[in-house]
Amino acid sequence: MDIVLSQKSDKPIYTQIYEQIAAQIMNGEISAGEKLPPIRTVAVNLRISVIPVKQAWEQLEREGFISTAAGRGTFVNELQHHEIKNKRSDAAENLLSRDIAACREMGLSLSEILEMVQKIYSNIT
Repeated sequence: MDIVLSQKSDKPIYTQIYEQIAAQIMNGEISAGEKLPPIRTVAVNLRISVIPVKQAWEQLEREGFISTAAGRGTFVNELQHHEIKNKRSDAAENLLSRDIAACREMGLSLSEILEMVQKIYSNIT
């Protein structure tokens, strides 16, 4: 489990943690059944308070990525292919909605935004 936090990001720390772990679960870097480290351990390793880690764990649990068993720990849930597909679509839609809204605020038209997306997409390897 890799988590890299950015103090320069406009996203809260718990959101950064949540998004990175969710992405790692969806792309298979963290496997179903895998035990996650305790909240305190993650907080110490990241040199942050336990509060944002706890918030991230709670959101991951609410959204069905993980389950906590009292006295045993926190484990990654088995997600069906359609569940992963839906979660990816939802996450992408949220990111695009935010970014498109920002582009529109700058006065860009739909055709300008689409042109940029196509250019960026074709340059990503």
